[in-house]
Amino acid sequence: MKSLLFFLALNLLNVPLDATSQTIATNPDKRLKAIISADSMNRLAVANDRITQIFGDQEAYEVQTEESTGQLFLKPTLENGKKPLAITLITENGLTQDMTLEPVERDAATVILKNAGTFSGTGNDPAKPMHHLSFSHGMDQGMMAQGLGQHAPGFGPALGFQDQVIAAMKYLVSGSAPTLGIDNFDRKGPKGIEIGLIEAFHLGNFKGFKLDVKNAGDVPMDIQEKDFYRAGDLAFYVENRVLSPKTSTIMYVVTRG
Repeated sequence: MKSLLFFLALNLLNVPLDATSQTIATNPDKRLKAIISADSMNRLAVANDRITQIFGDQEAYEVQTEESTGQLFLKPTLENGKKPLAITLITENGLTQDMTLEPVERDAATVILKNAGTFSGTGNDPAKPMHHLSFSHGMDQGMMAQGLGQHAPGFGPALGFQDQVIAAMKYLVSGSAPTLGIDNFDRKGPKGIEIGLIEAFHLGNFKGFKLDVKNAGDVPMDIQEKDFYRAGDLAFYVENRVLSPKTSTIMYVVTRG
């Protein structure tokens, strides 16, 4: 029987997301990109900080600020239409962040900037930020009960099943997991997305895939993990949720072994 699938957005700071939310790690040395609604007020906020100033072409957007929380609401003007908006945000804690906002036809968006933190793997590779980790808990109760009695080597027998999956994902992203030969790979994504297998890995009771996900289309795309799910998948981690045309990102998938 095919189970209904839901995705519980998880991240290391436990900030909940909804379907129209984008959480992006801050990087003062890089211009970040986010997709927003072209005709609705979009919310921009910085986790554990307050936006105090916004700079850009004031003729291209309308903006309302909320001083008590330090968030702002922004909407492109009719004259600007779907042309990208270049803005710079300055926060109370001294962050200066350049951004490009790409308006598209969609519901109002929420863009959260945050320092996603890092974790150290068991190998020698540098720690990598966990920007977007999504856990598939659409498995039925029988599958979950079976999982509670298992543990992957090195992840700790005392861990619950969900914590085992998260530990396996960290191990996978760290680059320390042993590689696994695979003969056939036929994973597909939504229309306009091309998926290539970079490497498969052994994760104890689980299996891991490192994938190249490319936006082969001509419009920006917001990566939604539910569009990539196949039977047996347990968790996803995407390095960049918003893909401009002809650009790629890395997606990691933990599946049942």
